[in-house]
This record gives sequence, structure tokens and C-alpha cells, in this order.
Amino acid sequence: MATNTAKKPAAAKSATAKSAKPQSKAPAKSAACNCSKNTQKSTTKHTKSSAEFAQDMTKLDDKAIISDVLSSHKSLVKLYGTALCEVSCEKLRSLVGSQLTECAKDQFDAFLYMNERNMYPTDPAPSAKVQKAKDKFCQQKNQMKK
Repeated sequence: MATNTAKKPAAAKSATAKSAKPQSKAPAKSAACNCSKNTQKSTTKHTKSSAEFAQDMTKLDDKAIISDVLSSHKSLVKLYGTALCEVSCEKLRSLVGSQLTECAKDQFDAFLYMNERNMYPTDPAPSAKVQKAKDKFCQQKNQMKK
């Protein structure tokens, strides 16, 4: 089977090449470069105040910082608990368990810090509610042993 390998004439090639070239050149300077000096000064001043505003918005007080610490530790305790349930190597289980315990202590310290400064107020539980919860969990524990 024969294939058609006809070539384009030279005139057609040059016409294609000419049409691929841009017809007009872009201006050398953009419109933004034609700003007056006064406009540039006000833009700089505006940028400076925006930067100051951004700095003010990113300042964290003690409550915001310790709240972040507390929530991070709560998340870590959950992750360590999940990891502990998934690990089968005794040495690794021991390491994850000790990290879980240490993280839970750090979480409680963060809570106490906040609670002492009225950043995380709590109401004391009525003794009747505490006893009811104790009884409930003791009953569930006994049912699990059966």
C-alpha cells in the first residue's frame, strides 16, 4: 500500500510561519508603572497599615495559646489511644502507653492552668451524680466479667 508523502510548497510554509508571529507588540510599560509619586506614597502607607493590622490580628493572648495547647493534647491522647490498640509489639506498646500517660498528664496540667485562671471554669459535680456514675460503671464492669 502506498502512502502519500506530498510536501507543502515553500510558499505555504512561509505563509504559515508568518501567521504564527504576533501581529502587534505589547506596550513596553504597563499602566501601573505610570503612577504618580503621590499614589505610590499612599500605596506604601496603605501596605504598612495592612502589615500592622495583620500583626495585630496574629497576636495571641494567654488564653488562646493555652487553649491551643489543651486541644492539641486532647487530640494527641486520642491518637495515642488508637495507636496503643493497634500495636502488637510489646516494646512499642510500652512506649506508646508511656507517651499516652505523659500526654494525658500534660493535658491535665493545661486544664488546671486554665481552670485556676478562670479560663476554663467548671462546676463541682453533685455527690449524688458522682455516686450514680460510679454505680453505673461498676455495674457495666461486672457485666463484662460474666
